Formats: sequence, structure tokens, C-alpha cells
Amino acid sequence: MKRLIIIIGIIVNLVVPGLGTLMMGKWVSGFIQFALIALIWLVGAITFGLAGFIVVPLHGLVWLWALGGGIWTLIKTPKRELPSSRY
Repeated sequence: MKRLIIIIGIIVNLVVPGLGTLMMGKWVSGFIQFALIALIWLVGAITFGLAGFIVVPLHGLVWLWALGGGIWTLIKTPKRELPSSRY
């Protein structure tokens, strides 16, 4: 079940970086990722897209961080720690 939640979290991170990380139970990094995405797009909206050369790469970096963190969690979670593997 935990592995399924992690996989769903990775898929959600494709759409909304940070939200999938929150689903995985990584509260601090998920909140930071979500807040950074909101701040980056707020700056883009305030400058009416003039800061696009800054907004797009920063969004890409946070997006990669969210995806990488989810994939790393999936790889590093041993099967013995997964609740479903006990049965």
C-alpha cells in the first residue's frame, strides 16, 4: 500500500509539484515545494510574464526536485518496511 501511495504521489507531482510529496508524508519538503511553485508563478503573474526567463527554469528545477524526491523514496524504501509485505 505504501509503495502504491508513493507511485500515486509521483504521478501527482507531474501535475502539481509538492502535492504528491505531501501525499507521501514528506511534510516539510512537500510544503516547501508547493510554496516555491506558488511563489514562482506569483512572480510570473505580477510581472505579466516578463520574468519568464526566470520563472520557467525555476519551475523546472522545483518540478525535477519533486519528481526526483518521489522516485528516490520509491527506490530507497525497503520492502521489509512496507506494511503490505508483512502478510
